[in-house]
Amino acid sequence: MTEMSIVIPCYNESGNVLEFHRRVTEVCESAVDSFELLFVNDGSRDDTLDKLKELAAGDDRVRVLSFSRNFGHQAALTAGLDHAEGRAVIVMDADLQHPPELIPKFLEKWREGYEVVYAYRKDRRVRLTYRIFNWLMQTEIPAEAADFRLTDRRVVLAFRQMSERSRFLRGILAWLGFKQTGIPYEDQQRFAGDRAYTYRKTFSMALHAILAFSRIPLRIVSVLGTITLLLGLAYAVFILYAKFFGTGTVEGWTATLMTILVLGGVQLLSLGVIAEYISQIYEEVKHRPIYVLSETVGLKNAADSESD
Repeated sequence: MTEMSIVIPCYNESGNVLEFHRRVTEVCESAVDSFELLFVNDGSRDDTLDKLKELAAGDDRVRVLSFSRNFGHQAALTAGLDHAEGRAVIVMDADLQHPPELIPKFLEKWREGYEVVYAYRKDRRVRLTYRIFNWLMQTEIPAEAADFRLTDRRVVLAFRQMSERSRFLRGILAWLGFKQTGIPYEDQQRFAGDRAYTYRKTFSMALHAILAFSRIPLRIVSVLGTITLLLGLAYAVFILYAKFFGTGTVEGWTATLMTILVLGGVQLLSLGVIAEYISQIYEEVKHRPIYVLSETVGLKNAADSESD
């Protein structure tokens, strides 16, 4: 069995893959006896796939999975983990923001007995964000943890049993458990190209992660509904008291409009949260594959067209 696999999702990384290959192979050749580089082309629109085929032609340790279209970062990571053959599997980005020189430290912790070794950013400015995120998700994700991590084959096999379509790798691996530890690192500058993971995509992934791992949003709207009901009852008591005991009521639309707006806002918010959960259910029950492969290079047992 191959000692180590490295899974690399690629989307328009034509300017990065050659330098990535050079630096990673330099590190891996001195760190392990055998390894494979499993590149996942996530529907790139540039010549990333051509560059990957060139690498595979010159290095038999390079494997390539190519999607039929862009399915997203988490789907690309899933495909890599589905096809990785190593006893240890490392996932990292192709833009060299994840330093390959950290790989020997991952392996050191793995050989000490840790089954998941994740890299976390030294920058602590977003710690409050992670605390809120963990509270909402009810699954503890280490602060500043990145997708850059090593997983033991036992963890990979357990991961493959997770069938949900809405994917959040960090959350799934945290939920699985096993013996985990972290290694600090500093994000590097992209070697070439622009950042593909936009803030919109980041927000969408965060929303899917919360919906996939937590029922707290449903409980929040339930609490809001209860509070609104109690306030409405209290206001009704006030109106009845004013009417029957002669203190008078204030004429006008203010109180009525406030009541309508508050009730309407809570109802729409509740319906919105419920709709998000229903949309998650809708995606799951269709049972579509997480990704579809159009081409593979160097893989013996890869599916010809698709995998779930």
